[in-house]
Amino acid sequence: MSTVPPSTPSSSVAPVGVVATVPKAPEEIKLISHSNLFYWWPVWALAFFMALWTYIENHRFVIVPSHGTVTEEDGRYVMRFQGTDKEKSALSTTSLDNAVALSKAKSADPDLEVFRPRMSQQAWLGSMFIVVLVLTIIITNVPLRGLWSFIVILLIILLAVIVSLAKGWDTILERLGNLHIHINMAGYLFIGFAVFALWSLATWVFDRRSYVIFSAGQIRLCEHVGAGVQVYPTQGVSMEKQRDDMFRHYILGFGSGDLILKMSTGERKEIRIPNVLGIGWKLQAIERTLAQVKVSA
Repeated sequence: MSTVPPSTPSSSVAPVGVVATVPKAPEEIKLISHSNLFYWWPVWALAFFMALWTYIENHRFVIVPSHGTVTEEDGRYVMRFQGTDKEKSALSTTSLDNAVALSKAKSADPDLEVFRPRMSQQAWLGSMFIVVLVLTIIITNVPLRGLWSFIVILLIILLAVIVSLAKGWDTILERLGNLHIHINMAGYLFIGFAVFALWSLATWVFDRRSYVIFSAGQIRLCEHVGAGVQVYPTQGVSMEKQRDDMFRHYILGFGSGDLILKMSTGERKEIRIPNVLGIGWKLQAIERTLAQVKVSA
């Protein structure tokens, strides 16, 4: 009598309910290097705000020769001056009653509108816009890092607060040769749309041609528009975040910064990627990606 041993299965069957998981591939992280024109957004934003202010205020202005006179006759304001026939017809016959708005003023010349341009009566609007424009030019071209940046910001804030509390803006402008800066609504709109168009073109078109991409095991770099893509390995790469210009990086850049890549191999030992938005959380994502690549390897 012979016994036959029980047969053993040639392959093992996975228990029911156990699903094999596939490791997730590391994601690509793209950093865009913006130009300094990105920090010019306060110029077009303030220009649009000033244009809206001027439109709501709805004051008008008129330009007359220096030898012109304004007299009040029977409750009406009459402008008189000697000049060409057209100027005489346009202004000497323009009489405004106290109850009539300047925007509704009519001229003897049907082809000439009187008081058409809108301009604010507040002289500090134009002065503030010029100050913001000049400060933006300085900030984007003269880097102030570390303690110097903090000192300059503190001095500007203290000076602005002191002058505002003392109501000294008008006095300062008068002492500077009665220097009152007025910009009409069309001027604000022209500057605002021009700067906004350049800002949009640079931010959403040209700046996106300058980037660095971190992926599994490699770094792809394109430094400027029209340049070729360079590939570097991620082994031995160290990253440094530089964000010590308080004006550009914190106030105008909303937490932007410069990224410095230090290579251990190759001819180039250091690569600088300036003006990267949200560099803090993006750098953390890059470190997690590189760590995931090492674990999977």
